[in-house]
Amino acid sequence: MTMRAILPVQPGLSWLLCGLSGRGISVEPLLEPAADAPAPRPVLTATHLLMPDGLAAAPGPELPALLCAAAAHAAAHLRYSPAAQPVLSLKPMGVAVVSAIEDARVERLLAAAHPGVRRWFRPFVPPPPDPSDLGFTALIQRMSRLLMDPDLRDDNHWVNKARTLFEAQAVDLSDTAAFRRLASTLANDLGQMRVRFNPHQYAVPVPYRDDNAYLWDYGEPMEPPEALALGSQGTALEPREAAPGAEGSPPEAAADTELGRYCYPEWDYKLERSRPDWCTVIETQPGWSGAGETGGPQPRLALSRSHRLNRARRLRRQWEGDDIDLNAAIEVLIDRRLRLAPDPRFFMRPGRQDCTGGTLVLLDLSASANDSTAQAGTTVLDVEKRAATLLARGVLQAGDRIAVHGFCSDTRAQVRYYRLLDFDEPLTPVALGRIGAAQARYSTRLGAALRHAGALALRAPVERRAIIVVTDGEPSDVDVHDPRYLVDDVRQAVLALRHLGLRVHCVALDVRAEPRLREMFGFRGYQIVTSPAALASALARGYARASAG
Repeated sequence: MTMRAILPVQPGLSWLLCGLSGRGISVEPLLEPAADAPAPRPVLTATHLLMPDGLAAAPGPELPALLCAAAAHAAAHLRYSPAAQPVLSLKPMGVAVVSAIEDARVERLLAAAHPGVRRWFRPFVPPPPDPSDLGFTALIQRMSRLLMDPDLRDDNHWVNKARTLFEAQAVDLSDTAAFRRLASTLANDLGQMRVRFNPHQYAVPVPYRDDNAYLWDYGEPMEPPEALALGSQGTALEPREAAPGAEGSPPEAAADTELGRYCYPEWDYKLERSRPDWCTVIETQPGWSGAGETGGPQPRLALSRSHRLNRARRLRRQWEGDDIDLNAAIEVLIDRRLRLAPDPRFFMRPGRQDCTGGTLVLLDLSASANDSTAQAGTTVLDVEKRAATLLARGVLQAGDRIAVHGFCSDTRAQVRYYRLLDFDEPLTPVALGRIGAAQARYSTRLGAALRHAGALALRAPVERRAIIVVTDGEPSDVDVHDPRYLVDDVRQAVLALRHLGLRVHCVALDVRAEPRLREMFGFRGYQIVTSPAALASALARGYARASAG
């Protein structure tokens, strides 16, 4: 079908829209959108409701109800929504969330005044998206489903929070300011969850709803933008980024290189078992633009070489010990027979010898590491990288092996693991550049990263292996809303690694996280640094503890 299918019913839709809204509004066809435009949606202005050609592609029996639903929804906006609200500093994602809440609010108001419109809305409740899709469009679609049909259920925390807040406020549907605050709270949650939003690819998930351009004033010239005639969604454009090379803009980082993908289990304390292959760890090498460390003398950490007691090596002719040196004892008896002064050193004791050790430092590269420290212009990430570099220098000079890796996560499907410095790799300018290029972003799914770090440490050809975790808080991720879930998973990962002979120690920068740290690493398995400036010395102490025989 084409837009000709709309033409025969165009007068009737105009009368329906005028009757429901009490406004003189006409329905007009909208030209076919561009090929790369989002799914077409109606466009409501102060004088017209523009019906896109794409709506006519609905199955024949559904088309009349779809067109009536579009007209009724537009009438709800005309009756109950404040028009042309200034966007001001509201971000595009915030605009979309406020618009979605407003859609649900005005439909409730219209249905209360005209209950019969529900039969037009209900058939077009959007289908459930893929449960693993935690993108913006999927979350808005899931929220819209629950607000349209009270009988539906969803297991997503954010979606259920949206329903709870909306229903609590629904006792007074006329309070637009309260719903605006509600939507701002939900948009802020999405920002904390680091959900991405692309306004140029977003389409309102309910097909009969308009693009919400009627609600907003973007401060553009009076002449409508060309995209409006092509069925755009009326969303705000993202602010332009600074031109490359502009003063104050950071240099563009090189692209990261993916090295491999690995699946690991994750412990579910409610089920009391591990979910097999639940998390995907993506090994990555950070992009490096070639900027290494600055010149000049670098501070150093003095670390002693690792030693341990070796009972396979027996030191003979000792003044004291836990055993008798039989050869020395025989010589004592011979000397006595010969009336000579015997050598009293006839004991043996175990000797000490150098042992090869391997320590893997695992840096928390989540977004919270971008927080500033007390030292002006320095972030937690800067302190982490500097301390790890100092420790690496000291360990290599002491003759041991060390690796410096980092991690962050964006749901269980993307636990990013960065190999910044590997075992047996010298601390060259290239390695220093990789450490310096590491960025902090996303979340902290520590359990999966620990399991992968343990697998790498076990491959190292050393006698003693240890992992030192450097973090500024407790584990979290955007798809986990139970604070105990990831803590229990880390505890299980630590226990499993220790069972395999790895020492696991944590150096943390957050005093408030101490109860969780004790649960995850045990009473003596962590230390807390109150000042980021002391992180390097704390790492040295953690290394000494992990290296103890």
